Amino acid sequence: MSTNICEVCESSSNISCNHFGAKTCKACAAFFRRTVSMKLDYTCIEQPDACRVHHDSKLICRFCRLQKCHEVGMKPYLVKSKNERKQYIRISKGLVYKKSAIHINDNQNDTLHFSEDVTANHPEYPPGNFQNPEEFELLENEMENEATPGPSSESSEAGPFLDAMSPEIQETINKFLNLETSMCDRRRLLYAETPISIVLEGGREWPYDNATLKMFDYKLSQGLSKHDFVMIMDYARGMPGFDELNYADSVFCYRLVCAVDFVMNSAYYTFKRGIQHDELVLNDGTFIPMTPTPLTGYEENANLLFENQDDLMKFRTLMPLLLHQWKICVPFAQLAPNYEEFCLIKAICIWHVSYYRLSEDGRRVAQTQRDRLIRALHYACGLDSDDVGERFGNMIMALNYIMEQIRNLNCSFVMISFFGILNVDSLMLDVTSFW
Repeated sequence: MSTNICEVCESSSNISCNHFGAKTCKACAAFFRRTVSMKLDYTCIEQPDACRVHHDSKLICRFCRLQKCHEVGMKPYLVKSKNERKQYIRISKGLVYKKSAIHINDNQNDTLHFSEDVTANHPEYPPGNFQNPEEFELLENEMENEATPGPSSESSEAGPFLDAMSPEIQETINKFLNLETSMCDRRRLLYAETPISIVLEGGREWPYDNATLKMFDYKLSQGLSKHDFVMIMDYARGMPGFDELNYADSVFCYRLVCAVDFVMNSAYYTFKRGIQHDELVLNDGTFIPMTPTPLTGYEENANLLFENQDDLMKFRTLMPLLLHQWKICVPFAQLAPNYEEFCLIKAICIWHVSYYRLSEDGRRVAQTQRDRLIRALHYACGLDSDDVGERFGNMIMALNYIMEQIRNLNCSFVMISFFGILNVDSLMLDVTSFW
């Protein structure tokens, strides 16, 4: 087999080095790391195409994929040894300390506090907290293909973020995985016309594949339908803490979920489709080719391309919005989030943005849920990355351009509803009034 092909799924993309003892792509490495770290068990779905374990398959059997990982030589103990080797932390100026000399402050998420004995020997680092991400970075071994893990001279005291998954973190991750998977299955039924017998088998992290995607037609676009609002309502009601909000807070939070779902799911679906295809994938399973760059309708003599003025106005309203959506899809795809990270960062965005518009009681709920999600995200970042701090920081920084697009989305739909450019559902008009 070619050295540039994943030994598990035969993909030729993202093949950079050995992972856990075998030459694999990052996706298969991430799958193996999550399975071993979270001690997941799978059942074979017994479908010839899915059990073939190939990157082109519409559905890959997780049981058979794991078996293939073992067959090609991926070693579970190398995954476990990762935590054993995470014993050091690098401070600015190149100094390195053992993690046993630090602990993580539960009251200040992601804040590292240094013990007195460490700072006493190094007066340039006085006792206290370091919250600037540039102040520290985790020092980890990048070689996942070691023959054997080195023995640990003393036990690690890495703190709650870097040790085994706590029941709270496990519950949080599983909750939002289930919520997102349920929405994925319903979109498969609604837009991809997938037989329900196939949907019930599960195993998909996005609703579509190349065969089910359809070309976007601006003339047919009417915004979200009642079916979309229902599935988003079920997602919102399933969020821990949503039932603790008062009526006004829950209405605002639901409207925000609609906006976040539009922005983030489109970005994630585009990433799953493959950013190299230069196609923006929307939540309803339609796509827009981005090469060459689509017109906005404001070009000289663009009106000659449209049958009437109404079509031109509709096109001018929709296309700039979608082109802006493409701009966030590119950095989001470069982030390459796994399914757990996507589900958690989406929920963090909902609670973080809503925090500033809720009542005092609602803010307490939002802060509690946001902090819980941040702890879960920090753990999830450690499943796929050799540098948890950098990975986690990049995930949080992504909130900036995501929130910008949410504001842009709302402004666009307010204009659409105000001028009657789209014949949208009445619920759509209500949702656009939240910002």
